[in-house]
Amino acid sequence: MSKAVLNRSRPTSSQAQQSASQVEAAEESRLLFQRFIGGDNQAFRVLYVRHNQRVLGYCGRMVCDPLHAEDLAQEAWGRLIELRSGQRLLENPIGFLMRIARNLCLDYLKANRRQVSLNNVNEAELPVSFIPEPSELEELVVRSLQRLSFDHREVLVLNIYCGYSLEEIARMLGKTPQAIWTRASRARAALRAIVQKAGGRDGSARAPSRGGVNQ
Repeated sequence: MSKAVLNRSRPTSSQAQQSASQVEAAEESRLLFQRFIGGDNQAFRVLYVRHNQRVLGYCGRMVCDPLHAEDLAQEAWGRLIELRSGQRLLENPIGFLMRIARNLCLDYLKANRRQVSLNNVNEAELPVSFIPEPSELEELVVRSLQRLSFDHREVLVLNIYCGYSLEEIARMLGKTPQAIWTRASRARAALRAIVQKAGGRDGSARAPSRGGVNQ
């Protein structure tokens, strides 16, 4: 999401349309999960196909370890499946799933007490919804992400690499949209400072937007 969008005080018509689409998608996911709880395994397969790449992408970017990211993603899905035995219904099953993934990533990082440098991770091994051919600046941004705090890195990963809107992220994390808006702005500012210090000598380096690296 661009800096212009982050600074808008009123939603645009395109944002309103996007928001309506998000609500529709969330409702469809809720109904699919409801069908799964009722015994429809095909409904779960649809949910998995639609959302697993995002869960993998999130875990991969947060722990910077492709093998463990896959394990964490599968564990998150497993915990969602466990809800079936208790016939527990969820209003926002994908948000719940992402919170499980978040907690698993936090536990993994705390247990290892280290952060793997992105310089040692093959970009092609990190599962994301869309990976364009990286420019030098984009590669620098990816390396710089690891130097952000967990909260700042998380909001950028969810927004830029997983494709969630700030409103969706707010629902996932149990925060207000304004709080996530502020966190995203601060995360971009922090990332921009790291990128400029590392390689943007002319001050032209920008924090990434969902469509690329320029705000």
